[in-house]
Parts: sequence; C-alpha cells; structure tokens
Amino acid sequence: MNLTIKTLLTLAILAALPGLAFAKQKKPPPLRVYWKDVPAAVQTTIQSNSAGGKVTEVNKETVNGVLYYYGEVKGTDGKWSKVCVTDTGTLVKVEPDNARNKRKHKPLFG
Repeated sequence: MNLTIKTLLTLAILAALPGLAFAKQKKPPPLRVYWKDVPAAVQTTIQSNSAGGKVTEVNKETVNGVLYYYGEVKGTDGKWSKVCVTDTGTLVKVEPDNARNKRKHKPLFG
C-alpha cells in the first residue's frame, strides 16, 4: 500500500476513536433480588410500608454510590406501589406505580 493511503486510514481511525469514547453510556437495568437475599432492615421497612399488601419483587440499584432497594407491592385494593429503601433500611419514598396501575387486562375475544 502506498504510504499516503496508510496515513489517511490511520488518521480516519484515530478520528473515530474519540467519538466512541464519549458515546453516552447506557445505565444497566436494576438487578432483581430474591427476598431471602434482601437485608433484614430493608425487609422490615418494605413490609411496614406496604400497607398490608404483598411484596412481589425487589430490585436493587446503585445511584451516585448509594445502594437502593425498590420493592414492588400489590396492595389489598389491587393497586401497585413502589417502596424505595436504602441498604441500611431507611425509607426514601413510597409512591404509586402509575404505569402498572393504568394497565388494564384486555379480553382476548369481544
């Protein structure tokens, strides 16, 4: 190959590398955790803030160096809510899961 072609190819490759380095990083999805693996303090806080509902799943996620557990709770009234707790068992917030509450079962026929 000609020296100028090699030089141009090398420059083209080097020009593309910074774009790859600055590409937006995707946030990994939260990690689902078995109830038995959730710390006792977190379990207690989620259950005491579930208003008698059933905890269906727990996810954990690290945000800005802080570990959070998110409990998905189906209430006795059929409404879904999320309970957010730190890894030390401190309640952060309880909020309705509006996306899940808006979904309706659609019949297959009719």
